[in-house]
Amino acid sequence: MIPTKKEIILFLLIAFGFSWLTWWGLYMWTRLPIQSIVVIGAFGPSLAGSYMALRENGWSGVMTLWKRGFEWRMAGRYYAFGLLFLPFLFLIAYWWSEADGASLFTRPWLVVPTFIYMLFLGGTIQQEYGWRGYLLDAFQLKVTPVKASLAVGVIWAVWHIPLFFMVGTGQALIPFWAYGTALLAFTFIISWLYNVTTMNLWAVFLLHTIFNVSFTLIPLSEPDAFPIGFLHLTLLLVTTTIILIWQTHGHLGYDHLEQLEAVEGSHQANVTPNRDAGKD
Repeated sequence: MIPTKKEIILFLLIAFGFSWLTWWGLYMWTRLPIQSIVVIGAFGPSLAGSYMALRENGWSGVMTLWKRGFEWRMAGRYYAFGLLFLPFLFLIAYWWSEADGASLFTRPWLVVPTFIYMLFLGGTIQQEYGWRGYLLDAFQLKVTPVKASLAVGVIWAVWHIPLFFMVGTGQALIPFWAYGTALLAFTFIISWLYNVTTMNLWAVFLLHTIFNVSFTLIPLSEPDAFPIGFLHLTLLLVTTTIILIWQTHGHLGYDHLEQLEAVEGSHQANVTPNRDAGKD
């Protein structure tokens, strides 16, 4: 069943309502550490996605959605892309900016614990059951992949706005226009990997987590300094997006009939869509 406009609006109201009210409430009225506040509020999108699954298919629908995030069967080339491409871009931006102090070089052992933290508490699981597990699917069934990715990217960027006004967040160090542009470009890259792996949410989890790991261990911005490194990263992400759109002729690896059958199959039968290990 294709989600209706009212259902998409309900999803957005839950995602934004939970996150924004939680962030502002905890920030203004408690003394919790800023990182704890960010983590708690970030669950909004995935809570919204889970609620929409519950609404449609009960708890079996929720379990189906949650299991989709850990379907590790994926072609090796997509694992390589998910694990290596973003660190490569971050390192180019890092060296281009002549930055220093990257923990990736001084304490490389931090990669594994940082990955685990970012996967479970750093934004991935809190968000991706909503943004890609529900919203991208909903939009791609209605409009072209480019328009769908544009819509998700804008919504995703706007969702982050409160964090720019909270002292101690990573977003507070970066101009919103730069962060929003980077996130929008990153959305197209996520959409492409999600589509070519036939709606594999684990591919999205991997890419989102690696972005956050790279953001943490390869710093591109400093307090009271112009974030030239992050601007370089933004340029690289935008360039990648343009190439992807051009190379895929705008479809970003999306097969409408295949995705429609997969989505309807998962909704109606409460089983995980049949995904191959990865296709071109």
